[in-house]
Amino acid sequence: MTEFMKIEPYLYYPDGRAALDWLQATFGFGEISAYEEDGEVREGSIAVGPASVHIHGGRDHEPVPTLNIVTVDDVDGLYEHIRGTGVELDPPKDESYGPRSINVTDPWGYQWYFWQGAPRA
Repeated sequence: MTEFMKIEPYLYYPDGRAALDWLQATFGFGEISAYEEDGEVREGSIAVGPASVHIHGGRDHEPVPTLNIVTVDDVDGLYEHIRGTGVELDPPKDESYGPRSINVTDPWGYQWYFWQGAPRA
């Protein structure tokens, strides 16, 4: 059996630079790496702990229904950080199935679900 170590989403955004900058500023994600072509970010990635979110920029699209789940060690602290950037969101809640969570939809329609703790089996 193969041991899986992480999963890394690949998302499409019309403006790659704006998306990477927003993800970094709003969620506190890490280092950005980007390939630019004709002054636009065509391919990029941003560190999220030991994983990355990869993006393709410069193409109009409708976001596909997706929910990006990110495990964090302090969901309340992240909530305060996100609120501090001007994003409106519901306060953290304790889910009936275990984790404490917040849910944010980015300006391009992707859903980001941050949770602390693990779901109960």
